[in-house]
Amino acid sequence: MKAASCHSLRQSLTLRVTAMFVLVVALSAAGLGMYLYRAFVGELERRDDIQLLGKLRQVQMLLGRPGAAELVSSQPDYFRDTMSGQENSLVRLLAPGGAVLVDINASGESYPVPASAGWAPGPASIAHWSSSRNAPGRVIAGSARLGGGEVTVIVARVYAERSAMLARYRGQIAGAVLVSALLAALLAALILRRGLRPLRTLAPQAALVKPGTLAQRLDVDAAPSELRPLIEAFNAMLARLQEGYLRLSSFSADLAHEFRTPISNMLVQSQVMLANARTATEYEQLIASNIEELERLARMIGSMLFLARAAQDDVVLARQQLSALGELKNASDFFSGMADERGLRLDCVGDGQVVADPNLLRRALANLVSNAVRHADQGSTVTLRAIARDGATEISVANTGIPVGPQHLDRLFERFFRADAARSNADGSTGLGLSIVRAIMDLHGGAINVRTNADLIEFTLIFPAAAAPGCAG
Repeated sequence: MKAASCHSLRQSLTLRVTAMFVLVVALSAAGLGMYLYRAFVGELERRDDIQLLGKLRQVQMLLGRPGAAELVSSQPDYFRDTMSGQENSLVRLLAPGGAVLVDINASGESYPVPASAGWAPGPASIAHWSSSRNAPGRVIAGSARLGGGEVTVIVARVYAERSAMLARYRGQIAGAVLVSALLAALLAALILRRGLRPLRTLAPQAALVKPGTLAQRLDVDAAPSELRPLIEAFNAMLARLQEGYLRLSSFSADLAHEFRTPISNMLVQSQVMLANARTATEYEQLIASNIEELERLARMIGSMLFLARAAQDDVVLARQQLSALGELKNASDFFSGMADERGLRLDCVGDGQVVADPNLLRRALANLVSNAVRHADQGSTVTLRAIARDGATEISVANTGIPVGPQHLDRLFERFFRADAARSNADGSTGLGLSIVRAIMDLHGGAINVRTNADLIEFTLIFPAAAAPGCAG
């Protein structure tokens, strides 16, 4: 239970976005705090350097006054008090030979003695050092006139309080970063909870979608613009599911009806036959009739298996370049006997090449030609034509016969659909032939069209000129 809860937290969008937001805020606050800290320290050091240079200039001016030499020798304490000014100021006067004339260093601090930087030293001449208590310090040496000669003035300062102040400042920055992160976490959680409210409202709407309520759609208008593509895609998926569910329901009903008819025929005939004693001839007739019904069922099952397999993604086509007119002549020869029985003439015209799977192409042509031969007017001509047009190869089968209403054209390729009683299953048709043809064309990436003109009906297969081999579904 605990592991599932932890996994749920890791998968939480709110938690993940909040964590990233907190991380961004913390890094930004830390970066800003570091920048401000460095800027503050740099400004303090700049001010310290200016004050140290000012202290050196002050000593130089005091030493240059008349009588300064006598004061240094006779009243060094007076001069020491005048020059120190601040407790953290260290001043040392060196004679040209290096002898110490004055050393203002009440704490006895030891610090380095840099070389003299002349009469007007700048900030670049300031040296850094650390006191015995690890406090930062700065020192500079310059030249000054004392009496008639030249002396070296060394001015140093120790910033003992600086380290403690900067430590407190760093602590304040760390505290500010922590508080910023906590506030960011709270605000991010509140903002995300409010911002993800449209997503939470989608869940109850999506829960209402069931097999019986596939017409239900999610509200697009009330959703924010970022969610609209997702909702529109979801609604489109629902529309496809609804269409597929309706087709499946219709197909199941049609399938039950198609299976029920031959099974009922066999059952009734067998019951009638068994009701009384029959001759061997009558039993043979019954068996022959049942075999016809069983053959029809076998054809129907085979057709449905083909359609089911064609709808998968693992169908690999063995495409070849074939003669379109040659394939039409093969189909014409195969159905010539059936055509002669009805007094029909099969006319093959055209030319060109087609890239297709030979077996599937022949099955599609067989379905179209058999359909045309069954429904063509007796004594008429069934025209099989091949033509290259607009980079594609078109193969058409046309016949004259009972006209099909325009309202039925779009449904001719549905499974088990029959436009009228004349196209019933009395002739052994399973009602799946045109559906198989459309499935074959889908596998080839082509199309099938149908057009009518008075009593003429023409089916046209359109094959791409150079369809790439591969899988289709």
